[in-house]
Amino acid sequence: MKPDARRDEIRRMQVYAAMIDRVDQNIGRLLGRLERIERLDNTLIFFVSDNGASSEVVRIGGGEIGEIDRWASQRGPWANVSNTPLRKFKNYSYEGGIKTPMIAWWPKQIAAGSISKFPGHFIDIMPTLVEVSGAEYPDQFGGKRITPMQGVSLVPTLTGKTIERQKRIFWQWSRGRAVREGKWKLISQSGGQPKWELYDMEADRTELKDLASENPERVRSMAAMWQEWCQNAPCQRSQADSKEYQGIIKS
Repeated sequence: MKPDARRDEIRRMQVYAAMIDRVDQNIGRLLGRLERIERLDNTLIFFVSDNGASSEVVRIGGGEIGEIDRWASQRGPWANVSNTPLRKFKNYSYEGGIKTPMIAWWPKQIAAGSISKFPGHFIDIMPTLVEVSGAEYPDQFGGKRITPMQGVSLVPTLTGKTIERQKRIFWQWSRGRAVREGKWKLISQSGGQPKWELYDMEADRTELKDLASENPERVRSMAAMWQEWCQNAPCQRSQADSKEYQGIIKS
């Protein structure tokens, strides 16, 4: 690597680390404020990062990386480091593009240092807050019907109970689509004719061993689930992509 390129790569992650530091400092300010007004012990806080490191190549503006008029990205090599050991990056439906850890703070409810591997989703935040607050989720607002809650409450998981997720999780973004049912994850990221891949997420979190050929019935069943969800949910796709989805259950 040429000296200038090496210097840029070092600077790229120096700025990235500085951004994380500023987030950390300001979370500390927020917690300090809650403590001063005696609300810290009665506050549930969720901290979640964005999904997956970005491998996109962005260079907008001039000047050095980190200056106000320069927008730079991590790009592929550093995104790969950031996502290790998960597969791929943002904009993919592999774990490297959709999996992110969440930190929850809720004194006297969440045991300090506890860890849960429950497969949650952002759609679970609303049911969780509704249960914690005792609120009611309305059917209508402003004379318009509201989409019913899709997720499940995370309260049992947060408070140390072992539960199994009964509802399936579905994804769709660009050419990526996936469904999670228990330990099984069905994913297709291919262009042209869609090809489904099947992974056992308990044994293979890095999605390296495709089990689709060994489990054709499960593939067909889960593909049909995804198709039904896509038809009944706001599953957005372009007219060009629509052709790609034809015959999806047969794949």
